[in-house]
Amino acid sequence: MATINSSYKNADVRGVPAFETLDTIIDSNLVAGAEPRIQEPVRLLLADNQTLAQFTVVGLDSTGKLVKATYNATLASAIVPIGVMAHGATSGTSNTTKYGEVWLTGCYNAGSDDAGTDSPLIWDASFDTLAKKTTWQGVIGKPSLLFRSRLGGNAS
Repeated sequence: MATINSSYKNADVRGVPAFETLDTIIDSNLVAGAEPRIQEPVRLLLADNQTLAQFTVVGLDSTGKLVKATYNATLASAIVPIGVMAHGATSGTSNTTKYGEVWLTGCYNAGSDDAGTDSPLIWDASFDTLAKKTTWQGVIGKPSLLFRSRLGGNAS
C-alpha cells in the first residue's frame, strides 16, 4: 500500500485511524482530444441479461439492443462500437424496461498500449490490441466517434 499522509493532529495521542483499505488513485483519461465533443447521452434498451459497467464500449446486437462491442475477423460478424456507457446498467431476462445511457460522440482514449494503460474504457476481451481498438472510425462511418491513443503513436 502507498503511504498517504494523514491530516489528523496529534495522531499519536488520539490514535491512528485504521483503514481496511485505502483508495488507489491511478492516472487515466477518458478523452484523447477535444473534438468531436461529447454530447448528451442517448438512452438505448439493453439486451437481456446484461451487466455493463460505466465506460464500457458498446454496440448493438442483431435485435438492435445494447451489448458490449466485440471484434471479429469480418465486419459482418462484429458488434461494432457505437458509443461508451455513461453510467453502469444491468438488465434481467426478457428485458423491456432497462435502458443504458450511451455517449454516441467523442474522442475517447483507447490507452497507450495493448493493455489499455492510461484509459478507463472497458473493452471486450476480443479487442486485445491497440490497433483493433483504434481502427473502427472509418468502418462505422461515424466521424463523431473516435478511439485514439492519448500518448501512443496515433495520438491526436
